[in-house]
Amino acid sequence: MSDDDGSPRILLVHESAKDRAARDKLAEAKRGLTAKVHDVRALLSSSDGKVSDDNTRNTLHGDIDRVATLDSKSLPDYEDGVNALQRDMDAVRHSIDQKVADQKEAERKEAERKEAERKEAERKEAERNNAEHQHDGQTNSETPAPDQNPPQPPAQDQNVFYASCAAVRAAGKAPIRVGEPGYDHRLDRDGDGVGCE
Repeated sequence: MSDDDGSPRILLVHESAKDRAARDKLAEAKRGLTAKVHDVRALLSSSDGKVSDDNTRNTLHGDIDRVATLDSKSLPDYEDGVNALQRDMDAVRHSIDQKVADQKEAERKEAERKEAERKEAERKEAERNNAEHQHDGQTNSETPAPDQNPPQPPAQDQNVFYASCAAVRAAGKAPIRVGEPGYDHRLDRDGDGVGCE
């Protein structure tokens, strides 16, 4: 457009306060969405392999692709994009927390299993030791050591007393040995366990 004299005419467009406020809000919404997309990408990069449900990450990827290319003059479109990304981020964070909780639970169960195995092994070892101890006790009681229980002479001979070796010879019991009825250390001069030699 030009004036009658050929010089260009400058058109001044007056923007109303309402239009300026709407434009500022739209620009702010675009910046908010851009910041949210940045946060989402950081979360995606830090959560790889750390979620219990990979579908939460897949959904977040899809929403990034959808909102990153958003070019709208409508403020609600940007708000909806930010809200969808926030909802998806919350789901990913919950999935991360769930995986951590699942891992802790698995570790707790593994520790309980190992403790139960240890206690069972201890119990079996104690049973085995008790069985061996009882077997040893039965063996010892069945076959007493000769020194512990020497054979006893008949009861009537236990009260025999010889005053001298002459009495032992007269009874036909010389030589008399330790353990035989009537043996006494007084009859064994050399202390070798055989008296009246």
